[in-house]
Amino acid sequence: MTDKKWLVIDAHSHYFPEEPIKNAVKRGMDLSNHMVGRIPKTIQKTKEIDTMVRIMEEGGVDMMVLYSSQWSPLGIETSREMNDIYAKLKKDYPGKFILCGQSPLKPGNDIIDEIERCISDLGFHGISFLASSPEFSVDSPELWPIYEKIAQLNVPVIIHPSIVRSLWGGGAKYDMRATVTREYEISKCVVEVLFGVLKDFPDLKFIFSHYGGGMPALKARVRAWFQPEGWPIPDDEECKNNGKSPMELKRFGLDKAFDELFDKLYFDMAGAGAGWTPMINAALAVLRTDHICFGTDYPFDVRVPEDIRYFIDAIKNLNIPEQDKRLMLGENIQKLFKLN
Repeated sequence: MTDKKWLVIDAHSHYFPEEPIKNAVKRGMDLSNHMVGRIPKTIQKTKEIDTMVRIMEEGGVDMMVLYSSQWSPLGIETSREMNDIYAKLKKDYPGKFILCGQSPLKPGNDIIDEIERCISDLGFHGISFLASSPEFSVDSPELWPIYEKIAQLNVPVIIHPSIVRSLWGGGAKYDMRATVTREYEISKCVVEVLFGVLKDFPDLKFIFSHYGGGMPALKARVRAWFQPEGWPIPDDEECKNNGKSPMELKRFGLDKAFDELFDKLYFDMAGAGAGWTPMINAALAVLRTDHICFGTDYPFDVRVPEDIRYFIDAIKNLNIPEQDKRLMLGENIQKLFKLN
């Protein structure tokens, strides 16, 4: 190892200021469908910005990407209030946070105006959306004016799963609402961006939480069925409109076409064991190291400095080139958000 300092940026952490949520309740918003009541101690930590900064510093984290899009379904008023409070963090904690604005996943000039305000007026570095909403998916054509604005502003989009239980399925049975059905929401969103949004906005940069809902395993399935409309495959080929073997993908040039598209996406490492080496190795097998980003999901996946250091050390101890480790730990986010 060299003596050069390791830059560590947490790509996935949360601060939920209390006042905007209280105001939403006063406006008549119902929180009963949000998965928050079961973990009161953790939810309390999301309100304690000083505690977050202290724990991150003790754990070895230099900067944090911060967003709270989980609450965006409470309406544009709540998002504006959240964004205003986040803007104050720039003054109170200079150089500590990479701030992302949030707004509901829905069309409208008010949404576009808030995105513009977040970047141009408040000086945020990106925008965060939920993976879906009750009315819209990320590839809904009604959202195209929003993507046009984000493309014009040239900032990344972070995608996070919802905390609205009714979107998932599975419910409380075996706690699937917190495990597989929630990850389905993200993986579904990956496919919608991959084949829907990037078709018209090829230069937009998307970062998906939780390894994209398990894309290290699911990529093979998505890749095997990849066949863009009009792709020249003869009608007498059995693989047409069917799953394809690696050799079939290569024979029709679909392997390179898929990789060129998939390699546009970025993935954070949160939500999957906080340094569990088998998951990291699975990601390394199928994702580019210059598109994998360290993320803790504080305070949901990790809550103490020791666990953060364990996660960082797990990456440092990987049997890969040091530069790849540096990319994953912080330099990918540094480049993506244009911090250098």
